[in-house]
Amino acid sequence: MIKQSQSPLLFRISLSIILALILLFILIKNINFLTLCTGICIFLFAMMLLQESFKILSGSFLDIFVSKMTDKNYKSFLFGLTLSTLVQSSGLVSIIAISFLSAKLITLAAGIAMIYGVNLSTAGSAWIVGYLGVKSQISLFAMPLIVFGVIFFLNKHKKIKGFGLFLLSLGFLFLGISYMKEGFGNFKDSIDISKYQMQGFLGLITYVFIGLIITVITQSSHATLTLAITALSVGQISYENSIALAIGANVGSTMMTIIGSLNSNIEGKKLTVTHVLFNLIAAVLSIIFIKYYLEFTDILSLWLGILENDYVLKLAVFTTIFNVIGVVLLYPFISQMCAFLNYIVKENPKKSSGDKTKYLNNSALEFSDSALEVLYLESKHLLNNAFSIVAKMISLEPADIYSKDEVKAIIEQRNKPLEESFETLYHNRFKNIYSEIIDFAVRATNEGENSKHTTQFMDIRRANLFMATAVKDAKDLQENILKFAFSNNEIIKNEYSHLRRNLLRMLRLLKDMIESSDIDHLNQINSDLELNVKKYDAISSHSLDSLIRYKRITDSMATSIMNDTALARSIAKDLMHASKILTRFKNKNFEKNT
Repeated sequence: MIKQSQSPLLFRISLSIILALILLFILIKNINFLTLCTGICIFLFAMMLLQESFKILSGSFLDIFVSKMTDKNYKSFLFGLTLSTLVQSSGLVSIIAISFLSAKLITLAAGIAMIYGVNLSTAGSAWIVGYLGVKSQISLFAMPLIVFGVIFFLNKHKKIKGFGLFLLSLGFLFLGISYMKEGFGNFKDSIDISKYQMQGFLGLITYVFIGLIITVITQSSHATLTLAITALSVGQISYENSIALAIGANVGSTMMTIIGSLNSNIEGKKLTVTHVLFNLIAAVLSIIFIKYYLEFTDILSLWLGILENDYVLKLAVFTTIFNVIGVVLLYPFISQMCAFLNYIVKENPKKSSGDKTKYLNNSALEFSDSALEVLYLESKHLLNNAFSIVAKMISLEPADIYSKDEVKAIIEQRNKPLEESFETLYHNRFKNIYSEIIDFAVRATNEGENSKHTTQFMDIRRANLFMATAVKDAKDLQENILKFAFSNNEIIKNEYSHLRRNLLRMLRLLKDMIESSDIDHLNQINSDLELNVKKYDAISSHSLDSLIRYKRITDSMATSIMNDTALARSIAKDLMHASKILTRFKNKNFEKNT
């Protein structure tokens, strides 16, 4: 007897098999439809190969980009335009922009400029496909690229293998276009799609919607545009309908960006809004003023020497006008766009009472540079939370760490116990972030492209483990802090006040360490920390011996002081180790032997 819980699963499997068989029957019965579908699939597969080849070849190239291509907005714009045209994937370049912005490797303004460049790259694709794809026998270009691509791909050297994958992907791109063109060209033998052409405003809106749907299905505006160009080249759709498809492709690309940003942090969502606004503004303007867009396209085509009935290249001209107008209207206002995005895209403070990760996002996993950077930033965020928890456990406020007041004065002011719940603090400000950091670090280490940074990923994991140990030791310390630090026995109270002063000095030094970039200052802080740790050696303290000898404290109190001093020393050492690891990550010259 089949269990009831298995019924839905069996139904889904059966339905999938039935649908697959129906599709197979349709493909076998209609060779032209099969040819078209094959071309689309080869084209999409080629774009995936292009993305993989880019990841293999990028390496140091991305490092150069971070340092040299983000200081000016126009450089970021050109980078987005060039890279998206080369890899034929606006989605991949958008991921790069989101991941680098999330890691604070680029500014929001640079990310916006990249997104504008990515959108303009659609026009470049239209020209490439228009000239090569339908003006020549493109399969002839595909053959040598595939042959040499396989030869280079078989090489063991990683970069040569990546270059082979790049050639192979270009060959498959051209082959896919060839099959799409052939499939559309032969369609008239079985079904004439041109009979379903629609004119006027209704046709415009209908085909915009069709273009949007195709883009969402194929996950590529470049693929939709290529499909429109090949169909137009053999007369299967009208010039006006192909323009509507191009508009829909641009709008559809925003849907992919929205889906891709669901797991990104707040910075990634800002770029998503930018992408949506750009395409919606450009699309609405083109629909409202379509008459003037078409007239401008005719005038520009005539000036470029394009024949009046060469609708394929005129579609490329229209796509260029569509995106250039968007860039011209929005590019001069990048700073205003930044202010607007910062105003409307904010974290929801009511969403959860607990602190959450600020920098980790799946997009950053695409590249080792961004993965390392977001891990560093998130670990620094967690370290500050650890400082706050330790401060609370010794009945101090986190603000005391940042205060300019004397340590002694602050301890005297904080003369009442803070009975904070460790479990609440731990769950709200540490546990979830810590778990996500470790999980992210493991996934980043397992990524093939990131494997060369395994040591750095392991170092960051060690830093977080030190933090976790320190925080848990602080929990054990809290009980006696509440019991003795505010006691009527001035002797035991003074001993615990001494312990609290040392911990506060240590937290202040560590806070300065992770925020400083001056090597001399960092080395001085390091020396001060080493001295601070030595102050916890209460067992050899003559004062403790005399207190026990003259019965000024009980043996139980003395044991508590010794145990808690050891705990405080352990907390200090663990937080110091974590801080040094993160400081070395950003300051390579800082105490390399520490």
